[in-house]
Amino acid sequence: MSVAEQIWSEAVRTLERGQRFALATVVNVRGSTPRETGAKMIVGEEGQFGTIGGGCGEAEVFRKAKVLLQEGSRARLTEVDLTGDFDQAEAGSCGGIMDVYIDLWSPQADMPMARRLAEAASRNAPAALLTLVDGGDRGGVDAGARSLLAPGADGAPAMPIEIPPAVLEQLAQRAREATPGLFELHAGSLRPVTHIEGNGGARIFVDPVAGALRLIIAGAGHIAQPLATLGALLGFKVTVIDDRASFANRERFPTADEIIVRPFGAAIEALKLDTYCYLVAVTRGHAFDEATVRAALKKPCGFVGMIGSRRRVKAALERLEAEGVSRELLERVHAPLGLDIGAETPEEIALAIMAEMVRERRRGVRDQLSLGVKLGRLKPLA
Repeated sequence: MSVAEQIWSEAVRTLERGQRFALATVVNVRGSTPRETGAKMIVGEEGQFGTIGGGCGEAEVFRKAKVLLQEGSRARLTEVDLTGDFDQAEAGSCGGIMDVYIDLWSPQADMPMARRLAEAASRNAPAALLTLVDGGDRGGVDAGARSLLAPGADGAPAMPIEIPPAVLEQLAQRAREATPGLFELHAGSLRPVTHIEGNGGARIFVDPVAGALRLIIAGAGHIAQPLATLGALLGFKVTVIDDRASFANRERFPTADEIIVRPFGAAIEALKLDTYCYLVAVTRGHAFDEATVRAALKKPCGFVGMIGSRRRVKAALERLEAEGVSRELLERVHAPLGLDIGAETPEEIALAIMAEMVRERRRGVRDQLSLGVKLGRLKPLA
C-alpha cells in the first residue's frame, strides 16, 4: 500500500488518538524538485508520516510545522528554495522551488473531514479536498477553509467564497482526472497558478484523493512473478489471475493481495475496474490475451497492456477488430508492452513493463505507435 493511499488513514488514526497534526502539502513547484505537486506529509506530536522530498527543505518545513503545532495557528504558506542545494554535496539535490502549504488539523473540528477523505481513498472514489490557500482581497475571508468535492454529488462544496458553476465543473474534472493543482479565481474563471503573487485573487488548491493503484496481472507464468513483486514494491495492490491453480497460488505469489483462479475473460468481467487500475495480459497464449483485453476494454480501466511480439500483437488486434471492437478502444491498448530497454530475462521484462506504467502515470506519456502500424497497414516513421 502506497504512502499516498495511507495518508488519510494515518490522519484518522492520529485524530482518533486525540492528537492534532500539521499537514504539509506541496501546492506548487517551479523547476526541478524532489516531489511533485500534491506530495504531503503529516507532522504530529510523535514525529512525521510521509515525505515531501527529504533533505534540508523537508527539515525546514518540519520545523515550521512544529511551530504551527505549538502556536495553534491555522495555516501558513512557505516557499522552499532548493536552488542553493547546487553547492551542497548532498545526493539527490534539486534546483527548483516548492510552495508548501501547512495547516493544522484537530480532532474535534476535522475528524469528519478526515474520515470522509479516508473512505473516498479506500473506495477509489473520485473526490478532492479543496483548500482556500489565500482569500485574496475578499474582506473577512480567512485562508484555511476546507471542503470535500465529490463529482456527481448534489450541491456545491461549502466554501466561504462563491464558486460559479463553470468553475465548479472545472474543479470536478480535476478530481475525476486525479490531477492536483493551485488555481486562482478571476472574473468567474479558473486560472492555473505558477507563481504565487499578491494580486488580490482568491486561490484554491485542488487535492484529489489518492486511491489505491491496482495492478491486475492476467497470467501467472514466469513474467508474472517478478511483475507482482515489483508492483507490490511500488505500492500497487496486486491481483493475479490464471485458470490454473497450480500456477496462481500463494506459494508462487506471496506478495499478491488477491489471487483469482478462473478463466481470464470471466475473471476480468467480474472485477470492478476503474481509472486507478493497470491491467496487463501476460498469459500463455494469444487466445487468453485476447479474452483478457476484450473484457478489459469494456471497462474504464486506466491502463490496458498486452505483451508479445509485433507479429503476435498485430494478429490479436486484427482479430479483435474483426469482431467489432472499435478502433478507438484498440488505440488504448499498450502493445507491444514495456519500454525498449533490451530486456531478455523475465525480471528485465517485468522491469520494462513497470517502467512504462510509471512513465505514463507520472508524465502522461506513452509510445506513439498508431493502430495502423500495430495492424501492419502503415510503416512506422524512421
